[in-house]
Amino acid sequence: MTPPVPSADERQEMNRLLVNNLNQAVDELDIFTPDREFDAEISISQLRRGRREALADPVGMMTLVEVDGVLLWQEGAAVSSPALRRRRGRRAEGPGGEIVQQFKFEKLEPSKVGAFLEKMDLKLTPARGLRQWDGGNLAVIDKPAGKGRILLIVHGTFSNTDAVVGELRATVGGQALLDRAAAHYNQVLTFDHPTISVSPVLNALDLARLFDASSADVDVICHSRGGLVTRWWMEAFDRKQRGRRAVLVGCPLNGTSLAAPPRLRAGLSLLTNVGRVLAPAADAASAVIPFLSVAAGLIRVLSSLSSLAAASPMVDAAVAMIPGLAAMSRIGNNPELSRLNQDPASPPAEYFAVRSNFEPSSPGWAFWRYFVSPKERLVDVALDTLVFDGQNDLVVDTASMTELPPLSAPPASRVLDFKTNDTVHHTNYFRQPQTLKFIADSLQIP
Repeated sequence: MTPPVPSADERQEMNRLLVNNLNQAVDELDIFTPDREFDAEISISQLRRGRREALADPVGMMTLVEVDGVLLWQEGAAVSSPALRRRRGRRAEGPGGEIVQQFKFEKLEPSKVGAFLEKMDLKLTPARGLRQWDGGNLAVIDKPAGKGRILLIVHGTFSNTDAVVGELRATVGGQALLDRAAAHYNQVLTFDHPTISVSPVLNALDLARLFDASSADVDVICHSRGGLVTRWWMEAFDRKQRGRRAVLVGCPLNGTSLAAPPRLRAGLSLLTNVGRVLAPAADAASAVIPFLSVAAGLIRVLSSLSSLAAASPMVDAAVAMIPGLAAMSRIGNNPELSRLNQDPASPPAEYFAVRSNFEPSSPGWAFWRYFVSPKERLVDVALDTLVFDGQNDLVVDTASMTELPPLSAPPASRVLDFKTNDTVHHTNYFRQPQTLKFIADSLQIP
């Protein structure tokens, strides 16, 4: 059954909050509103007077439009005259929809893409390396304890461990789990790492070097892409014969369709829709701003290197220049995942997994059906919005969360499966009492 869509007034308020968050998200990324003028371009005032000449090549624009309640990113400018707006009695219409927001940017030269990705990472994950939870704060440390028992928290893509710890502290049960872990382990550590400009392999190598002199037993709680970092560390780089267990929460163990090059344009629109529906929550900024920053920043990169609508080989080449994204693309010829899924160099850890298939029913989530497999779609939805072929938690394919080739999938007793539900999605696993109990039971935290 298709959920009802929000009313026009509700969408207007949602879009107002979205635009405010978008403006914060693009801060420090050299992405501007259309009134910003660059050298060697037709001025925005000329465009507003009706001139249709394209912007000069060094300058790009991105337009967020709303079509039947669904937000979609498009390349280029959309210009509408005041008279046309008055006749329509509403906002200007862009190519195929109502304009929500537009941004302008200078296109990146290929040699500057790496520096821009690092800039995105610094905005999303400003802290790096190990920090220790002291019961109230995260304090920077140089290296872990040499022995004993350590709990390590590893964050996911476009995130940081402040966000993960914040999610845990947001509930009484989560705070209690942190307190119990601090009493149970010699150390509770977090590992912050860049997720866009480098691949999980390099993150895992950095982690291995940090733990090289330690023989401590290590349990890991990881979220999203952090599962790939954890797997690379435990299966390829950690040669210590230490006790190792890991709870993999919503992890793309065999990649995510969201990062597959042919589906990336739709994936960035999906992240923006998710950001809009999460925005009204009072404490949603830690989840919303990263989604919107990534969507706008990657559109700038892809628009500079090729086009969101370019033929697949061009998009493939552009995505290959985004290491953190390419490494988790759910495609058949992903070289990093192929190597990860060979026989592990080190004895495998004990893996436990948490997964969900999110199928929302509330009006704010009505957009969801535009991005999933055709059998779930509305009949009038264009096929180029496909992101997921099947079950997913909005960011990761559900099947991928327990795919551990060449290792066997975790037995059912080691999997917390929320199954199909309208509550648990990629950003709120750690607020679920079932997740907290599963972590405690799996890692034997009293």
